[in-house]
Amino acid sequence: MKRLRSPIALVATISLLIGCSSVDTLDSGPTLSDLQPAVLPDTNHPVPEISLDDIEQHYRKALSTAENPETRRKILIRLAGLDMARSEQNLVDANQPGQFFDTTISMYQELIDLQQQQPEGVDTSIDELMYQLSKAYALDGRTEESDATLEQLAREYPTSPFLAESDFRRAERDFARQDYRSASAGYASVVMAGPESAFYENALYMLGWSLFKRGIYEDAIDSFTGLLDIYLTDGSELEDLTGTPRNLTEDTLRVISLCFSYLDGPLTIASTYDRLGARDYEHMLYSNLAGLYLEKQRFNDSADAYEMFIQRYPLSDKAPQFSAAKIDVYEKGGFPDLQIAERANFVRRYGVNSEYWALKDDEAREVLKKTLHPFIIDLAKYRHTRAQRWEVQLAKQPAGVPLKLDSDIIDGPAVINEFALAARWYREFVETFPADKNTGEMTYLLAESLYSAGQVEAAYAEYRNVAYKHKDERYGSEAAYSAVVLARELRDSSNAPEQQTYWNTQLIDSGLRFAEFYKGDQRAVVVLADSAQLLLNANQPQRAIDAALEVTLWQPAPEKEVLKTAWLVAAQAQFDTDQYGQAEFAYSQVLALLPKNDPQREAIRQRLAASVYQQAEMLLATGDRQGAVDQLLRVRSMLPNSDIATTAHFDAANYLMEMEDWGRAEQELLSFRQQHPNHELTSSIGAKLVVVYQAQQSWSAAAKELKRVIANDSDPEAKRQSQLLMAEFYEKAGDMENAIDSYRSYAHGYPEPFDENIEAQQKMTELYAQTQQVDKRNFWLRKIIATHDAAGAQASDRSLYLAATSAGDLAEQQYQVFESIPLRLPLKTSLKKKKSALEKTLKAYEKALDYDIQDVSTKATHRIGEVYAQLSRDLMDSERPKGLSDLELEQYEILLEEQAYPFEDQAIEILAKNSERSWQGVYDEWVKESFDSLARLLPGRYNKPESSLEFSNEVY
Repeated sequence: MKRLRSPIALVATISLLIGCSSVDTLDSGPTLSDLQPAVLPDTNHPVPEISLDDIEQHYRKALSTAENPETRRKILIRLAGLDMARSEQNLVDANQPGQFFDTTISMYQELIDLQQQQPEGVDTSIDELMYQLSKAYALDGRTEESDATLEQLAREYPTSPFLAESDFRRAERDFARQDYRSASAGYASVVMAGPESAFYENALYMLGWSLFKRGIYEDAIDSFTGLLDIYLTDGSELEDLTGTPRNLTEDTLRVISLCFSYLDGPLTIASTYDRLGARDYEHMLYSNLAGLYLEKQRFNDSADAYEMFIQRYPLSDKAPQFSAAKIDVYEKGGFPDLQIAERANFVRRYGVNSEYWALKDDEAREVLKKTLHPFIIDLAKYRHTRAQRWEVQLAKQPAGVPLKLDSDIIDGPAVINEFALAARWYREFVETFPADKNTGEMTYLLAESLYSAGQVEAAYAEYRNVAYKHKDERYGSEAAYSAVVLARELRDSSNAPEQQTYWNTQLIDSGLRFAEFYKGDQRAVVVLADSAQLLLNANQPQRAIDAALEVTLWQPAPEKEVLKTAWLVAAQAQFDTDQYGQAEFAYSQVLALLPKNDPQREAIRQRLAASVYQQAEMLLATGDRQGAVDQLLRVRSMLPNSDIATTAHFDAANYLMEMEDWGRAEQELLSFRQQHPNHELTSSIGAKLVVVYQAQQSWSAAAKELKRVIANDSDPEAKRQSQLLMAEFYEKAGDMENAIDSYRSYAHGYPEPFDENIEAQQKMTELYAQTQQVDKRNFWLRKIIATHDAAGAQASDRSLYLAATSAGDLAEQQYQVFESIPLRLPLKTSLKKKKSALEKTLKAYEKALDYDIQDVSTKATHRIGEVYAQLSRDLMDSERPKGLSDLELEQYEILLEEQAYPFEDQAIEILAKNSERSWQGVYDEWVKESFDSLARLLPGRYNKPESSLEFSNEVY
């Protein structure tokens, strides 16, 4: 139905219509040129209020003057609309029934006639007029005329936009008459017209009901789904709706649930929305269907409805609610076994170890916890109680005879499995509620269940959690002791060494923590003493000492046997950790606790003496040498002629050496060797005497003692070292013959280690230099070069340097030979000899240069330059032939110069290169010498005074 226009709009329309009706009778109005400039209206003038009666009077006045049929029709349409509005208001205001639309009906009938006469070029269609006429009939209570008009409209104007309302009103009439087939067709027509129709939603709803009344439940579900799609959008819930939409939605959910119940229930919901596509509100359909079944006490069907949703949407936020509702159904139906099973399913589906839990946020988990808390406790205690009851009952059965309970056969594995199930739920609680007040108790029950199920390692871990993580006041002490017992059991039952070690460590730790946290338990001190012994056995002496001494201080004092164990552990551990004074005290405490005839006493006395001996060592380490000697004397007085006394004698000599009392040390060492010639320590006396003689600078005596050591020593490495040291001692003693002998033997006999061997060869060159045995020295210089060149990867920077200097020394000797050869007549002969020496010298220096050692290279380069310079000078200074004329002498001089200058030029070039090393920061003796030589050769260029720039480092 079209809305009435506003009064202002109607006035404008009337004015337009009046203008149209006067076109043929009025004179022509002003032209565009006559228009005045536009002026804004005065906004302060109020718009006059115009009533419907005033508007109607304007229209009627216009109608009385209008002669054009089209104009009259348009005015009549406006008047009919105004009369319809007045009639509707009169109907609302009436206190008693009556007919208020006669005039309106007459107007619309007249309009229809006029419209049929002029069907073209009109702005109001006949179907609209017929729709308004049908409405007027209906409002006036003339139903048959209204229906007839609507049927005419549908028949004559099947595409009319007013057909939807027409179909809806006819369908409503059919539904009221219980003609559900016709009603279905009418409502379907409205629905087919599309959601733009104002009757679309009601048509969907009523179409569903019509189909439901006819028993066509699948189609009814489709129609109801269309309506729910409108109201339940974007995941909205029923609680989000108000008023008519909520009432309509609630009724739709109720009737659609009936449809599902008449079919295959939740299976139909699933198949429907597999076909139509999933809906956000599906949970409402399952929930309403489950509620409907529950009202009818169809408990299993109700539970199945919830389960179907859970299976289809396991991660839905509604899934836990549905699982809980399913459990509630079983409770109302009186199915305890199903309740237990379903609670277990709930925890598996939504508990801390589920996929659901992992995907949800903290807020959702907190909601879940409220349901999980009682469920898990009930499940755990149900399984635990049943397992304990079975265990007791099975124990009363004859061996090998299983227990029969109802239809179940209970045997050992069944009992273990039941304990394991109990443990599973206890663990679930602990993991879900780590901070709950019941977690300590639940963890203890978890440990108990695990142990009963044969899961000893897991039980051990949980007992520890109870004792030290939760520190449960009720169960903590017992749990701590149980952890000790289980750790020992696991250690003793392990076959693999690494497992035994691991559980021994756990046993120690559990024992120490038990004694630390639960001192009031009378078992704690015994466990602590045992832990001290275990620590000692595990090579953890300081921890063993701490534990053992704690036992000795325990209040009230423990039994004598426990104390003796603690003192023994403390003494042994203190001895092992160099706490010898404390160990002596602890061993004395053990002796006081032992009976006089106890066989352990002798061993304890031995340990006492050893403690005193070690105290001597400690005193020496602190610098109290005299105190150390006193302690050693105590050892000899306590246990004379014992092994430890022999050791004390040997050590006394060592201490004297450390005190640098060399005379007494020598005396004691010689005495020990005389008194104990076959003792294992005697073999080291020689080396010690060498040290003594060395300290006294008795080099010859030291060398002779080393010779004795070498003769008696079976260790090749020790003999090698002694050989080298003996050579050094002979050298220091000034015994060059024996020194050379010893170094030669070492150099020939011990090519390895390479570095020490080449140093021995170097020593040979030095000693032969001192004894002026040039040929022998040159032999070792060449051997050093050969040894380095053949060393390969063993070569070192040191061997490189020695080879370079050796090559330099040999080259220097060759240089001296070259330098010493004079040039005499006949010049050709002497020059040949000079050039031969030159070639040998150059070759020798080139060998030295090959090693690329800076100070050797600078000298070699300088010498090579000097060789050429010397040859040039020698040529110029050579003897002149006698009897030459002045002209011949001049020509001879020219020939000499021609021979000498190339050598001089070559010398300058080589010396210049050597001097250029200064540019890289190299300025040693031979670079300087090169500059000096160049100054002589090229005085104009090189013979200049040096200048320097003074500067200060004060700012640094």
